[in-house]
Amino acid sequence: MKRGSSTFLTFFLLLVSALFVACGGDKKEAKAPAADNGMDDALALLPGNAIAVGTVDARAFFGSESFGSELAKLVEKYVPMGQEAGFQASRDVDRITWASYSYQGIDAAAIVIGRFDEAKIKEVALKQTPTKSGGMLVASQYAGRDVYTINNMGFTLLSSTKAIAGTESGIRRVLERIKDGRVKRDIAPWMIETVETPGAAGAVAGDFATQPMPAEALRQIPVPFIQSMKAVRVLLSFKEPGLQIAGSLTYPDEQGAGTASEHVKQVAKQAQWLALIGVKVQNVDVKAEKQDVQVKLEGDDQSLRQVLASAPGWLGQ
Repeated sequence: MKRGSSTFLTFFLLLVSALFVACGGDKKEAKAPAADNGMDDALALLPGNAIAVGTVDARAFFGSESFGSELAKLVEKYVPMGQEAGFQASRDVDRITWASYSYQGIDAAAIVIGRFDEAKIKEVALKQTPTKSGGMLVASQYAGRDVYTINNMGFTLLSSTKAIAGTESGIRRVLERIKDGRVKRDIAPWMIETVETPGAAGAVAGDFATQPMPAEALRQIPVPFIQSMKAVRVLLSFKEPGLQIAGSLTYPDEQGAGTASEHVKQVAKQAQWLALIGVKVQNVDVKAEKQDVQVKLEGDDQSLRQVLASAPGWLGQ
């Protein structure tokens, strides 16, 4: 399956993308919070050995009085399937829990909680009705389930309220776990602890020590403080004046963290130029603590609306 930056852009927008991510806290090898290790546990469905794991409370994002409508417009623009299949992302998606892997390049799988009209989806695939993107929804079988693909991405329904979405390899790994009875939490406990932070509208945990970042991704993100990063923890929450972001970046040693913190500060200073286009990043705090770089910043509602309104232009649309 061909993969490109546009493919993954679509995927993360489907995951309510615009996770202007962030998160904090120390990396702890604590025991993961107890959960029902069954089909209702998204983190048990996802395979272990993840490069990154995250979650998005879609209802919190779309329900924002200040920028929810702008986010809905952006997501609906890029999600390839729409009303022809009885689907509207801003209306029908509640939460997405996802993970990225390095199976064949960069792969991803997500457990999407929401509402799905299986009858309409099957009808679109059977009748080869063009989707709103112009592409065709193609149905195939894997592990006893219907898998639908469109524009190099795919999904399969576990029920009318739960779907698996992502790349073909990512979806297959989840289906294999279900078929083989291996549904249990295999993701690192500290990553689960980050993703399950109470009250977070979005969270991300990345492990680049045991799962090195793919060379393809490194080429696309030529930023010094990312190149040597071993782990990242990110939380996002809605607080006055808008969006509050805090992040913890981990490096091999204290010297590496000190160097990285200076690079992050330089990037923060350059971000001040964003004010010229109406994007204001404020209350930026960057400091090195042993092997970690702690980052906190805020963005107001007006800036978030401006970012979302400008996104299609940045993406060449």
